[in-house]
Amino acid sequence: MSGIIVSNHGARNLDTVPATIEVLPYITQQVRKRIPVLMDGGIRRGTDIVKAIALGANAVLVGRPICYGLACGGAEGVAKVLEILKKELQAAMLLSGSNSIAKIDQSFIWKEK
Repeated sequence: MSGIIVSNHGARNLDTVPATIEVLPYITQQVRKRIPVLMDGGIRRGTDIVKAIALGANAVLVGRPICYGLACGGAEGVAKVLEILKKELQAAMLLSGSNSIAKIDQSFIWKEK
């Protein structure tokens, strides 16, 4: 296997499955960086990307926002969605004190005690 995509396919068929962000840490702990792990589902803002990376994802897949951009503006709409996500990711990194995606780790995640 050359990689894993963590996805629940939008939970369209099973409304009781956990969100991908909830199971991501369990999967990345088992994988231990041996292969890339991509997370699919729930990426709507740049902060969602930061959370996924902090929990071990190497990259994220963006489905629904791309579809919305395509429906509203064709190729230009898709480009706009990606630009918005990029700017939001940069802002989230700036506000959290990170100048590199490689520096994003679990310390970025608030854990209740």
